[in-house]
Amino acid sequence: MGVGAHIFVKSHVSRDLMQNAALFRTDKLVVWEYVSNGLEYVDLGTSPTVSVKLDSKNRRITINDNGRGMDWDGLQNFFLMHGENLDRKGGRPGRGRFGTGKSAAFGIGDVLRVTSVRNGRQSAVQLTRQELEAASSGSPIPVRTLGKEAPSPLPNGTRIEIEQIHLRSLDQPGIIRYIERHLAHWPKNCTVFVNNHECEFSDPPVAEERRFRPPAGFKERLGDTELVIKVAKAPVDEDSRGVSIFSNGIWHETTLAGSEGKEMANYLFGEMEVPQLDDDNSPIPPFDLSRSMRLNASNELVQYLYAFINQSVEQVRRELTEREKKRKAGEEARQLTAEAAKIAQFINEDFDSFRDKISKIRAKAPGGVDLADAKISDQAPGTDLFFGTEVPAEVTSPAGGAGADGTDGGDGAEPRILMPEVQPAPAGEKRGRHASGQTPRPKSRAGFNVEFQAMGTDERRATYAPDERTIYINLEHPQLVAAQGDAGVEEPTFRRLTYEVAFTEYAIALSSELAQRGEYLDPSDPIYEIRDTVNRLARRGASLYSV
Repeated sequence: MGVGAHIFVKSHVSRDLMQNAALFRTDKLVVWEYVSNGLEYVDLGTSPTVSVKLDSKNRRITINDNGRGMDWDGLQNFFLMHGENLDRKGGRPGRGRFGTGKSAAFGIGDVLRVTSVRNGRQSAVQLTRQELEAASSGSPIPVRTLGKEAPSPLPNGTRIEIEQIHLRSLDQPGIIRYIERHLAHWPKNCTVFVNNHECEFSDPPVAEERRFRPPAGFKERLGDTELVIKVAKAPVDEDSRGVSIFSNGIWHETTLAGSEGKEMANYLFGEMEVPQLDDDNSPIPPFDLSRSMRLNASNELVQYLYAFINQSVEQVRRELTEREKKRKAGEEARQLTAEAAKIAQFINEDFDSFRDKISKIRAKAPGGVDLADAKISDQAPGTDLFFGTEVPAEVTSPAGGAGADGTDGGDGAEPRILMPEVQPAPAGEKRGRHASGQTPRPKSRAGFNVEFQAMGTDERRATYAPDERTIYINLEHPQLVAAQGDAGVEEPTFRRLTYEVAFTEYAIALSSELAQRGEYLDPSDPIYEIRDTVNRLARRGASLYSV
């Protein structure tokens, strides 16, 4: 054969790396990528410790670990695109699978610096976005050497530095929550600090626990495994609810498998170990390299898994729903529901006034729009897109506003929460569906809800579920129990205390929502907002305390 007779598969290295980097869209994904490496790759007998320093002012993240470190050969393998994980190759299955760590930093920043000590020798290298973009030929990209195998008295470990970060600010609370959520599924001997906070996770208080074994037809595919579903005493946050799926101890997804948004589903969480996922060699694999914490729904084994979880979750959820309906039918429950409605009405009157005031302030700014004259709907005009599994979309709000059960969706006795809100996202996952001719358009978004729940004596007086915009008041908190006295829920002291608890939680919730929308420029702004809201409610609600 002549020259050029053979065709070879090639890869453009810099473009390949940047496309992988695009999968790491948030600071929490990037930080966890390197934190998990520090926790997993440690010397025998070492209790892993990782320290994360977030510097929003200088747009820098530094991650130090006491892992086993890397020598020069280890650093070369670290920068090998899609290189085979050496631990996995050696028969030690772990989280590393696709070799995406070296690209994660460039999802949010321009500079990656790695300094590592192994057996008394220190090496340091650096790679920048500028160098990646300059490599237009597709040839290997030289990584700048800052030091090679220099003697060092330091113990084994690695420092990752990410600089020139493009985010406006680093989300410390979000990063902490994300790390703590992962630590729930990590060996208990590890420690992670984010600035001055030690990350810790504890399961929500559990009211009951159910266990399920795969029935015939499922057992052959899933193996002799067990699904554990726990019922929390109070609604759990969106990140925590659902069944966490593991394979050989590695967490891959947490899902309600189709029960998302349904009544009482927000009380359910649990776990299931499925080793078969790691052994599956189907043409369509169960995993991908995106670190999306989602399994591949096109994989047949994953489909069986989702179906089994859905059957079990729905069984528990329906039982809880029936039980909750019976509970709400009691006389005391009706009194509490009526009281909660009064508090919610008062809060929403304040919320409407606050929203109108903010809208008018913005309208006076150049190019502003008076939002007080605009309808705030659950769905952007002209999109006709709803939560589903048919078209690419992203979730803009985990739950819509409150609707009502009953004939034609109205005049129901109890409120219900609508499905998550979505908007088109061409590059996103299939989390939407187009409206059919029979699908009604969503109604205007409601304000805040208030509910009374028995959440345990050790829990806070109240908690706020942002995806439902619901304030849950804990009936079992010692202060509220004492306030009931002999008269129970009709005791004036109890009623006044519930006003105070709800008003305080609302003030914090309102400030939190404003912060998430980027409304605050100064760290003291939320404190002022909370104080102002509490004072405003206290003045407007003074008459309630004379009842």
